[in-house]
Amino acid sequence: TRGGQSWLSHATLANGLWVAGQTQYAAVLSSGRRSLFHIASDRGFRTAAVMPQITLDWPESDSMGFETVLAAQDLGYAGEPFNWVTMPDQFTLAALDRLLRDSPDDRPLLVQIALGSSHAPWVPVPVLLPWEAIGDGRVFNPMARSGDSPDQIWRDPDRVRDQYRQAIDYALEVVFDYAARHADDPPLIFVLGDHQAASFVAMDNRDHVPIHVIGPEALV
Repeated sequence: TRGGQSWLSHATLANGLWVAGQTQYAAVLSSGRRSLFHIASDRGFRTAAVMPQITLDWPESDSMGFETVLAAQDLGYAGEPFNWVTMPDQFTLAALDRLLRDSPDDRPLLVQIALGSSHAPWVPVPVLLPWEAIGDGRVFNPMARSGDSPDQIWRDPDRVRDQYRQAIDYALEVVFDYAARHADDPPLIFVLGDHQAASFVAMDNRDHVPIHVIGPEALV
């Protein structure tokens, strides 16, 4: 996939199958195939999906093996959206801790987190804040109102590419800072690009995406 349809990439990872189109996606969901999350649940894990970009009903998730689904309205964000992006990645990861990792449930946890700050239109790009300052997210409002509009940015392909670079840089900075915060009891984290940007942005026609594996040495 390229320039969108990230749910196909999510299904590919979860099912161990190449899901390259909507027909294949529907077939996987209706097949009864056991996904990574079903298998983890069978082994005693709590399974969850943290999906800040889900703003409508998501009935498909009922067959994906998630015990808990936290969509945009469930994460407690009271700040303003960043155009099409509902909330900054830093808030999403803070909500992950608040709502799931700090739970008294002592089962191991497997979570799919679809971070949104690297989603188009890549403007405005947040900046990393002290984690203790995040609160309900209203602290991000001045950032959400800053910078040029998408209409202005998207008139210039060079500016679009630069904004994309900044958004990816922010997403990685947040994830690595989050991992460092938990270094005393580190989770195993897979940071996976779900698809390339459109060709005129990526300036690369390969379908490859990066993956980072972060965690305890023995598990990595």
